[in-house]
Amino acid sequence: MNILRQNFSPRYQRDEITSYLLVSAKTCGAEKLAITLVEMEPGGFQHLHSHEPEQMYYILAGCGLMSVASEECLVQAGDCIFFPAFAEHGLKNTGQGVLRYLSAASPSFTREQCEAWWPLPASEAEI
Repeated sequence: MNILRQNFSPRYQRDEITSYLLVSAKTCGAEKLAITLVEMEPGGFQHLHSHEPEQMYYILAGCGLMSVASEECLVQAGDCIFFPAFAEHGLKNTGQGVLRYLSAASPSFTREQCEAWWPLPASEAEI
């Protein structure tokens, strides 16, 4: 059994966004699934981007403006958004508090992608 804890997960921080890599080839050998917890400060945004894996976001807290392909929609806690492979997508926190969401992608991002995107140590103890 693998129990993966946020405070020991590899993390990536850029501007107002912190991503915690929970499940992946890097953290537990998952070859077909990647799960990330993302925290976005008010005004923060994720640039439009696309990739091969299918992906979904489940909004845990906060609200924002989600863009998928040419569509935009306000999202809030409890919403689940799916994007197919290669669909351009991005998200902006339009609320007053932190926007938190889980991201799941399948197939998993490769170990090389994970190491490039989540380069920070998992905890202060690893520094």
